[in-house]
Amino acid sequence: MALSGTVSIPPRFPELATITFEKGDAVADPAYVVASQQLSPKLAVKRSFYAMDVKCLFVPNSTADVDLEDGEWFEGEKLAQKAYAMMNKEKLIGILYVREQAQSLLEMEAGMTAAESAEFYPPLPEDRSVNHYNMEPSGVSAGCH
Repeated sequence: MALSGTVSIPPRFPELATITFEKGDAVADPAYVVASQQLSPKLAVKRSFYAMDVKCLFVPNSTADVDLEDGEWFEGEKLAQKAYAMMNKEKLIGILYVREQAQSLLEMEAGMTAAESAEFYPPLPEDRSVNHYNMEPSGVSAGCH
């Protein structure tokens, strides 16, 4: 099995995620895989990927003592069969291996006070910290054109 070019979700071993396979009702709707984690009582993270970008799934035999040699690996046709059997139904606990360049949707739920909430804002598309490769700043500065 080749896992080069993939990233594990959750990213830190031996953490595990609750994994579901989902698809909308329309025929044209894509299938996707959702990995959810409750990182603390105040923080939950949910990552969604197109199913075609998930290259491998590991389901450990023991969630208390995770060992990559003690569990079941799903890849290729075996992964497709597992996903189809679980589509919009069951959940499992495991680790996903997803293509490094795969598109993802990251959703975060954070419990915080009203004051913390008022001060918090997510990175915005034009923030320099997010779009640090954009060397063309938007707008005009100091009257220069």
